[in-house]
Amino acid sequence: MAQEIQERVVVGAVFGAGGKMRPAWFIWRKRRYRISGITFSWSERRGSAILHHFTVTDGSDLYELVLDGEALTWYLEKVAQLV
Repeated sequence: MAQEIQERVVVGAVFGAGGKMRPAWFIWRKRRYRISGITFSWSERRGSAILHHFTVTDGSDLYELVLDGEALTWYLEKVAQLV
């Protein structure tokens, strides 16, 4: 079961060919998490903002990171423990 977090985080992202972006690491509560894989990504419009969602893993847990394309801020939306 996923736990709602909704806290602002710092994210390091890599930009590849064609401007495609992927998060590589994030800092949450003073701890740095290295992203070992992206399991799913999608975008949605909320008002005038486009939100880019990334479900990522560090090999231990799943995290949902969200980039607010209008404010250019990142949030950790949810965390789910892998069993």
